[in-house]
Amino acid sequence: MNVAILGLGRFGTQLARELAALGVDVLGVDRDGARVNEVVETILLAAEGNVEEVEFLESLSLHNYDSVVVAIGSDVATSVLVTLTLKQRLRLTHVVAKASTGEHTRALELAGADVLVNPERESAERLAHTLGSSDITDYMSLGGAQGIARVRAPYSATGHAIGDLDIAGRYNVFLLARLRDTSVTFNPDVEETVQQGDFWIVAGRDDHLRDLQQ
Repeated sequence: MNVAILGLGRFGTQLARELAALGVDVLGVDRDGARVNEVVETILLAAEGNVEEVEFLESLSLHNYDSVVVAIGSDVATSVLVTLTLKQRLRLTHVVAKASTGEHTRALELAGADVLVNPERESAERLAHTLGSSDITDYMSLGGAQGIARVRAPYSATGHAIGDLDIAGRYNVFLLARLRDTSVTFNPDVEETVQQGDFWIVAGRDDHLRDLQQ
C-alpha cells in the first residue's frame, strides 16, 4: 500500500511516521524544505514544492497512490483548492482531507473529499469520554451518541463466567474483545471467567458505556 501526504505540519508528519512504521510506502510533500528534511530518512519519498500549483501536483503521479491525504488544516483556502484539484482535475478516487472547523468540513465536502478527518475534535471527544468516566480508558465515536470503548470490566462481574453475565441484557452493550495483561481475545468464550484487572472492548450507546460500572 502507498499513501501520499500533502502538508507536513504536526499532523502530516506524525501520520507519515506512523504509516511508515506500519510498512506503508509514503510520499511526503511540503513547500517548507525544513519540514521535508525532518521526514526524509523515515519515509520512502519526500518532495519539496507548492501543492497549489497544478503542474507540480501532476508531476507527483498521485494516481499511482492508493490514498492521498490533504493535511493542510490551517490554510482553509489552500486545502479546499488542493482537494478540488485532486478530485476534479486529477480525478483521484480516494482523497482524505483534514478539516479544522465545521465550515472547513462543509467546504471540503463540496470540494469532493472522500474522507474527512478533524483530529482536534476527535481528540477532544475521546478525552471528554475518558475524563467523564474513570473506567473508560479509550473511546471511538461511531456517531449518533454511540461508540466503542475500552473499559475496565465491571467489579461485579469478577469471578463470573461471561456467559452467565448476560452482558447485552444487563449492561446494554456488546462485548467485542477481552484484554488481559498483554493478551487480547476477540469474542471471548462464554465459559471464560472474568478476572480482576480485565478490560473489555465494548460497543453501545454512550450513556450505557458510562454506566457500565454501576
